Amino acid sequence: MVKYKYVLFDFDGTLADTEEVNFVIYQKLAEKYNLRNITIDELGHIKKMSARELMAYVELKKRYLPFILKRGKKLLKHDIRNIKPCKHDIFNTVSALKSMGISTAIITTNSKTNVQMFLEEQNADIFDFIASSSMFGKESKLKKVIKKEKLELKDVLYVGDEIRDIHAAKNTGIDIASVAWGYNTVESLKKHKPEYLIYEPCELINICR
Repeated sequence: MVKYKYVLFDFDGTLADTEEVNFVIYQKLAEKYNLRNITIDELGHIKKMSARELMAYVELKKRYLPFILKRGKKLLKHDIRNIKPCKHDIFNTVSALKSMGISTAIITTNSKTNVQMFLEEQNADIFDFIASSSMFGKESKLKKVIKKEKLELKDVLYVGDEIRDIHAAKNTGIDIASVAWGYNTVESLKKHKPEYLIYEPCELINICR
């Protein structure tokens, strides 16, 4: 008997290492939308911020967010096949979870197309489904998926790399495993008290047992 029957994954910073290319994309968008220019030296400071704090820091007006995200996803599409997994054994871990009878899926603010292209390149067609949400719509998307799939909250674990992932999971009523290799720093994640903080993908296997 496993502890969790469903493990839902974030994409950027959890499965796919998009940080470098997203930084380059941000530089292009910053010029177009008159956002604050960010240097490499500022990344350490920025990685402690929540998504809302970051928006305020770069002076991004909320009304522009949907346009910027849409443009960013289109630009990422050109490079998606060159993106590497965050951890070399991440998909082996997902396969191991599936062999335990656990269903796996991806819930992300990235586009389904980008995710599918990445998975094809990695020969990792191992997820039951992919769902895309808005920047701050992950909570409502999680609730919709849980309702549609008729899942019990206690059976679901979300895996993500950001503070907003912790908030989305907690507000939904499910447990979260925050990953130490993604966007937000370990210290900033700890402050928001995820149920688990993992440093390697294989730790998920023991968590789910």
